[in-house]
Amino acid sequence: MAASEVRIKALMDFLVNVMGFKASFVAKRPYFLGLSLEKRIVPRGFFVKDLISKGLLAKVSGLTTLFASSEKVFLQRFVYCYEEKASELLKLYNEKLNLAAVEKLKTPKL
Repeated sequence: MAASEVRIKALMDFLVNVMGFKASFVAKRPYFLGLSLEKRIVPRGFFVKDLISKGLLAKVSGLTTLFASSEKVFLQRFVYCYEEKASELLKLYNEKLNLAAVEKLKTPKL
């Protein structure tokens, strides 16, 4: 299987099975293919799921707001406003970003 097929399947698996979005909804937004699964989609997705599970956020309004916004906008809308109530989530989010950076350094260039 080609690397791009593996990447698309991993992306769809996370957004559909973990985040709960409909496959047709995700398929209509091809810009997700340009986003890093490890550095952007997974850390942000799990962070927001944790906010929802703690009752701090009712639901995710849309994939674009969550995944396609800049890091600055994401931090302002989803992280800093919950910093006092969920400071441990902020630490986990930063750890996931750092882990993604370390993994990228370990991955050999082809």
